[in-house]
Amino acid sequence: MIVVSNRVTIPDERVETFEERLRTSYGIEDRPGFRGMTVLAPVDAEGHITMTFWETREDYEAWRESTAFESAHQEASAERAFKTGNTVEVHEVAVDRSTTESPVHVSEG
Repeated sequence: MIVVSNRVTIPDERVETFEERLRTSYGIEDRPGFRGMTVLAPVDAEGHITMTFWETREDYEAWRESTAFESAHQEASAERAFKTGNTVEVHEVAVDRSTTESPVHVSEG
């Protein structure tokens, strides 16, 4: 499994709009290999972090090349809302430990 993270710094007045956009599906849940998404809001950190979880890198790349991805990212105003550019990183899961009451919950909404 891989995790793709994207760190962005959003001006305070755009945070609600940014988070609402990420609540919209754009078909990502229907993509082969998609396992979930988590959005982290800063508390003692700089910027939001979105993390998507994929079975394989190929599944992620297929999402990136899809028309659904294009639709999800076509609104230029979202990118203009960033205070600074975004940073995308891809990591392979090396260790995965959780309990039945894992602190990470991917919401349905």
